[in-house]
Amino acid sequence: MQLISKRFIKRILLTLGILAVVGGICLIDGFYIEPYYPRVIRQTVYINGLPSEFDGLKIVQLSDLHIVKLGKREERALKKIKALNPDIICLTGDYIEDDGITPGTYTWQECAEEAYRFFGELKAKYGVYACMGNWDNMEIIPCMEKLGIHVVNENSTVITIGRKKLLIRGDSEKQPAPDIQTTIALIHDPDGVDSINESGNHVDLTLAGHWHGGQVGWPFRMSDVKYLAGLYQVGDTQLYVNRGLGMHSIAVRFNCPAEITVITLRPVK
Repeated sequence: MQLISKRFIKRILLTLGILAVVGGICLIDGFYIEPYYPRVIRQTVYINGLPSEFDGLKIVQLSDLHIVKLGKREERALKKIKALNPDIICLTGDYIEDDGITPGTYTWQECAEEAYRFFGELKAKYGVYACMGNWDNMEIIPCMEKLGIHVVNENSTVITIGRKKLLIRGDSEKQPAPDIQTTIALIHDPDGVDSINESGNHVDLTLAGHWHGGQVGWPFRMSDVKYLAGLYQVGDTQLYVNRGLGMHSIAVRFNCPAEITVITLRPVK
């Protein structure tokens, strides 16, 4: 009887030890690895009627930066983006952190200055394009534009490659531009894709963010969110939802690493 009791105690201790090790690994991953070591996610998007001039076009998408200061995460992200040599960079909102994670540590203006330093390092062959997020102060738009970023919240811009035209628009663009072969929409909240479809104006690809992929991907996945992360087919448009580079409310990511998306456009054959 005493021998059985000792075996039972050993099993309990072994189980607790394994749980402690696994829990420790999860904590290290969630608080120190996934939030600060951005992962490059590659996604091919196939588009009907894509001109040969746009075949292989490489778009880097960033979203939900929530910048407080330029730290190791931002430095690693910039290094990876530079190595990717993108044709286009698209930013989909929430650039500057409020006091959600570090209350009272930095002023909004200090965080904004750090964000401008980050923006100034972004370079792409055909330019950098952005929409605003729900946390963004519109005061940052003139500063972004001075840095060469095209803000498309309520307007659009056209990229000409060869003789073909690519339209990049925001979610408030109502009138389709003439003689456009391919259209990309930048929105922050992915639910806006439903309004884009209802507008009747064709959009080939919509890029969004907002949800951070839930930040914690398991076991507390946000099941009530319609478009959480990844690629979706929504009516006539394809939607890609980026998991975000930064964090909000709590500085943790688990099974949901900080993301740099590389989207390659290809024609449907």
